[in-house]
Amino acid sequence: MKKTIIMLAVIATFLITWCLIGFIGYLLSDLPYKDCMTHGATLMILLMFGIIPCIMVGDDLDNLL
Repeated sequence: MKKTIIMLAVIATFLITWCLIGFIGYLLSDLPYKDCMTHGATLMILLMFGIIPCIMVGDDLDNLL
């Protein structure tokens, strides 16, 4: 059960980070939100920096549970 909770928290953190990065891209560009979410630059930034909050949340939950 512990690993399931950690996995769900990490996936939720990754999706929230993706939405936030897409929203920042939407605010800074002329693209619609849907196009911003699937743009290559958004996905590259997500892969480079989006994993950091996921690791932090997963590690904190592992130590907490």
